[in-house]
Amino acid sequence: MVNVAKNNLHWREGFTYGYGIKRDLFGELVRYLDARPVIGIIGLRRTGKTVLLKQVMDHLVDQGTPRDQILYFSFDEEVASIDEVMLEFQSRIGRDISGAGNVYVFLDEIQKLEGWQNQVKYYYDTYPEIKFFVSGSSSIFLKKKSEESLAGRIFLYHLPVLRFSEFLRLKGEDDLIKRPEMFREALGEQMHLYIKRQLPELVTAEESFIDMYLESIVSKMIYEDLPMVFPIEYPDVLRQILRIVADSPGIITDYAALANDLNISRKTITKYISYLERGFLIQKCYNFSKNRLTTEKKMKRLYLSNSTLLFHLREYPDFGRIAENIVINSAEARFFWRRGTSEVDCIQLKDDQIVPVESKYRNNIQKKDIKGLMKFLEKFSVDTGYVVTKNIEAEERIDDKRIIFIPLWKWLLCGTG
Repeated sequence: MVNVAKNNLHWREGFTYGYGIKRDLFGELVRYLDARPVIGIIGLRRTGKTVLLKQVMDHLVDQGTPRDQILYFSFDEEVASIDEVMLEFQSRIGRDISGAGNVYVFLDEIQKLEGWQNQVKYYYDTYPEIKFFVSGSSSIFLKKKSEESLAGRIFLYHLPVLRFSEFLRLKGEDDLIKRPEMFREALGEQMHLYIKRQLPELVTAEESFIDMYLESIVSKMIYEDLPMVFPIEYPDVLRQILRIVADSPGIITDYAALANDLNISRKTITKYISYLERGFLIQKCYNFSKNRLTTEKKMKRLYLSNSTLLFHLREYPDFGRIAENIVINSAEARFFWRRGTSEVDCIQLKDDQIVPVESKYRNNIQKKDIKGLMKFLEKFSVDTGYVVTKNIEAEERIDDKRIIFIPLWKWLLCGTG
């Protein structure tokens, strides 16, 4: 028998899950509480998907939804069919869900249930009063499966690691966010803590706990989660790839050479890198071109999906590399640019505008240090470029181009504005 009661403490009058401080994504989810489509949340393990679901459940209760019309079930703890879960739920509440008013069903780590998409589709089509929320730790699994059977029936959202502002809010440092110019030094100090603590449970953690915690996540992803979804014959190779990327964030990928070094086929390397990307462990960037097809065929760079992993996989990472990695992560960058010896670390596309960003984590930056940025601005007729620095904050006109120098802490807090 499926035990649904243990997962639904909110059925008790007066109970709240009590997670007060909310991630940025919370506001987006509550906007669509009464819309028909299924809400899907994907992201790396331990980014707070379960907490987010329970915050939405608390919100529903606060808005007057009867407690027994909210169901939560985690497939991370117990595997059962959705039929079994729903039948046990109806048995517990003593009535059929049909005609009972809006019912909200939260299914956590649903990728562990084989054929979940068809089961959700059946209830979606048969019971229009049910609003489904599903979460999972593999983007390709949820995306591919939902597109197969739930096309037009699901909104997918990515819950990333903590943004700098979210980290500060979880620490109770709201004043630093509201008045950044007054607390520049404090924000710099908090940034150094943040880059090692980008997961909610690490925000105030002791140093000794961080490494063990991250090892548990990486091992579970490599040896359990990803092999459950993808045909992985050599899981140890996944870890080797992660370490190679950690040693050289932004490494230009030569799949043939990498395959030779790891003694496996190029085809396998290509697949494994894709699996790591889809499991939110690495981030891939393409060499920028205005021609999309050309871009996809050009060289690629690999970064870890967050700087916290970088500290775990490499004992003493270079801070310049950390800064570059975190600039790429925070921008959710998909592009860099390289032509000959000229490079730009990050190319953002914002509202059809091209925004080049160069990472130079130091306080002595000369024109020759940004020659790649200047060449890019000229080649693509772009007026403004950004340079992320250690502490320099300035704006200059160089060769009739607008160059904005911004400290890393401010970039993480405000981006390009």
